[in-house]
Amino acid sequence: MSSASSSDRVTPLIYELAWEDVVFPNILACLSIKDCFNLRASSKECRSMVDEYFTKIRRVNLSQYKSFTPAAFKVLSTKVINIRHLNLANCKWITDELLAPVFENNKHLTFVNLSNICTGLTAAALQPLILNCKELKILRLQNCHWVTHGSIEALSFHQTELEEIDLTSCSELGDRAVTALLEKFRNLRILCLCNVSFITDQTLFAIASYSKKIQHLNLRGCWRITDIGLRSVGEYCVNLKSLMVRDCRNVTEFSLQPLRTKVFIDTQPQDAVYLHQGFPVGACRINRINMQI
Repeated sequence: MSSASSSDRVTPLIYELAWEDVVFPNILACLSIKDCFNLRASSKECRSMVDEYFTKIRRVNLSQYKSFTPAAFKVLSTKVINIRHLNLANCKWITDELLAPVFENNKHLTFVNLSNICTGLTAAALQPLILNCKELKILRLQNCHWVTHGSIEALSFHQTELEEIDLTSCSELGDRAVTALLEKFRNLRILCLCNVSFITDQTLFAIASYSKKIQHLNLRGCWRITDIGLRSVGEYCVNLKSLMVRDCRNVTEFSLQPLRTKVFIDTQPQDAVYLHQGFPVGACRINRINMQI
């Protein structure tokens, strides 16, 4: 029997299939955002379908796109209304104006990553996030030099659910802002203060007092902290699993040695400077002072 001619065959187009049951989970979910935009440009029907798909998605990750245009982001930001996970790390083209509608339209965001956006954003970019997204749990602001004391204090005042925050190289911050953060968010599990050079032992005392659930703490490059503050963290933060203290020049084995059996530490014992009888520099200085007294 001869095969049916092409004119007799029924060949459904993608937009003729059930969108939510077939196309969205089995086809569009496998495409990148860029691929979705290419499909969107192919026809009016596909444009309507992709726009509808954008209203359903829960995750937007543009961190790998160096060439993503502000015009395309404007289209995306007007469509997405249900996202929970937003990753814009390295998107140096993003601005306060482009970002605000996303925060205003997606009140259930739980994860936001704005790391390595140094030029396009200001502290004002966080205001719509802080005021609208009350379910935020993870906030990453690595290398965001525009983050200010005021923006962190506003975050502490309006948010309630934060469990992880990365403030690496947020150079404007100091003890006051970080302490306000710690006092409010008692359920913090991950805290990164790497290269926040203005923090001192006062911040470590606040961690010991308010962050009993902390599991991962990054203090690399915080050269003002000392063994005294770190001993208090080791004593009261019993859930601590990892501690990063490389390039903390005033931290020695005096505070690290008691933690080594239960906490991963990014320095080796031989990295510390020792004097006679196996005591680290800080301990020997204390002993000498006591002897003089």
